[in-house]
Amino acid sequence: MRRARPGGSGLAFQATILLPLLAAQCMMLGRQAGVAHPMGTDTGGRAAESSDPPPPGGYFRLAPVGSWSTLPSDGECAAEVHQSTWEPRTDNQGSNQTMPDADAVHQSLAARPRSDGGAYDKRWDTWLLPRVDGQFTGTTDEIFQWGACKWGLPDNVLRGIAVRESTWYQYEIYPGGRCVENYGCGDIFSDPSDPSRVYCDGLAQFGHDYQTDFGDGICPKTFSIMGIMSWEDPSWGRYPGNQNGTFPFNRDSTAFAVDYIGGELRGCYEGWEFWLDNTGTRNYGPGDLWGCVGAWYAGAWHTQAANGYIGRVRKEIRDHVWLKSGWPGIKPPCRKPYGCPKGG
Repeated sequence: MRRARPGGSGLAFQATILLPLLAAQCMMLGRQAGVAHPMGTDTGGRAAESSDPPPPGGYFRLAPVGSWSTLPSDGECAAEVHQSTWEPRTDNQGSNQTMPDADAVHQSLAARPRSDGGAYDKRWDTWLLPRVDGQFTGTTDEIFQWGACKWGLPDNVLRGIAVRESTWYQYEIYPGGRCVENYGCGDIFSDPSDPSRVYCDGLAQFGHDYQTDFGDGICPKTFSIMGIMSWEDPSWGRYPGNQNGTFPFNRDSTAFAVDYIGGELRGCYEGWEFWLDNTGTRNYGPGDLWGCVGAWYAGAWHTQAANGYIGRVRKEIRDHVWLKSGWPGIKPPCRKPYGCPKGG
């Protein structure tokens, strides 16, 4: 969730990745073997596995406003996934095979209700967030399909957002553990503050202290293939640890990251994100998925920044950059003195 976010990794991708392409926790998480199915789900009846990429038009279409109560379950969507061994991001394998503890996810999100004060529809807390669980494993593209099916979204929209946010990398790190900006982490604090220290100290409880890499009170605000913001500024609402309950799940599990943004986009599209009506053009309402994509990035409704991001995501979808021959070869560069990145 990118509330009040003034730009970030999507713009960095445009400058550092798109041009070269055109030119050429922890404890609470368990690694689950298997491909494209949630634990304990019968996935019989799906198409035989292939090695093909997704078709240019994708597999899933947008479910209309009001369909939230009839959306398919985790298991039903697992059965709809088109299985394929195609994987342009082999570094994601560990995160793709990681499912978070669903109870831990629900407890973390429930401790930080969104609808208090009227900023969100109450269904955000009673239906939407309890539905987020990340209970799926598969290839990177199979996870996009699963999330799109679960939330009634076009899978190409998820693919396009992931291009802008991370070049489809879930979480890249250097050998010493420092995360690679714009490849699964980003929006680093520019200056420390008391609230940022509380937040960064909280992140440090889950396997890595980012302050050892970036400095006291300085760490990433966003994580994952989808650029999910964990930071919650106290001025937006006071949550435990100054974070919104998504960490460490968004860092460690690709399925959680896709599941979470899927829920965010569905809730926004249904018209449940009331605070957006006080931003930008001040005419927020249900039925504008692209407005929700822009708000994901800019934290505001159809501002210049939001509309610019919408245009960039739409271009990625028109160009189908993930189907280009050079797509699998795009990797974060080695950097002195940190070394060469690898999947986290």
